[in-house]
Amino acid sequence: MKKNSVSREYIFPDAVLKQKADEFINLIDRDILEFTDRGYTPVKKTEFANARDAVDNFPSDEQLEAIKIELTAQKDAARNALAKTMRTILNMAQNVYGLASAKYKEFGASDLARQSDAELVRNARIMTVTAEKYLSDLASEGLSADKITTLSTQRDILDLAIDAQAKGISDRDVATEDRIETLNILYRLLTKYAGIGQDIFYETDEAKYNDYVIYDTPSGEPEVTPPSVE
Repeated sequence: MKKNSVSREYIFPDAVLKQKADEFINLIDRDILEFTDRGYTPVKKTEFANARDAVDNFPSDEQLEAIKIELTAQKDAARNALAKTMRTILNMAQNVYGLASAKYKEFGASDLARQSDAELVRNARIMTVTAEKYLSDLASEGLSADKITTLSTQRDILDLAIDAQAKGISDRDVATEDRIETLNILYRLLTKYAGIGQDIFYETDEAKYNDYVIYDTPSGEPEVTPPSVE
């Protein structure tokens, strides 16, 4: 069963959520007598503070995206290096055997740019074996054991880079979901104590009541934008 994607339960920036958590912790300290009467204890204060601090333990969305971009760049560079070597060997085989020959076709598909990363790696494996087979034939075109080793090494580098990129994307997705869940936990605590604070000071202290309003709207609730009518 596919897991539903996690989304933020609030509509303001993450930094504002943490700022409001800092503010509410201080407000509750100010109004500790009233909150103690409502069951607020040192343990609950620690829970609230820990939820706030947990947000800082996660890298930001921008940091996670930067990691993915760097891994993708490394993979692309590895692919380009391998493809260049493969094109050169294909050119050597073409010069010796001709494009229509069976031996040329043994080197694998020549449409390198259209191949996926995985297909290119598989094709490079085929080319490595074939290049070793016809090394003596292509030596006059410049093929050598060192060039075949380079081909094999570049193939392995791309193979590892593909795995690293996939893991990086997976790690980013998991970390992003974990971060959003952590932010939502903090937001739920924020709304809980906002509700308690508003209830305590309802019709008794307007200024303190307003201190516990989360959203700067007339109702104190998230502003709902009506759907557009086309």
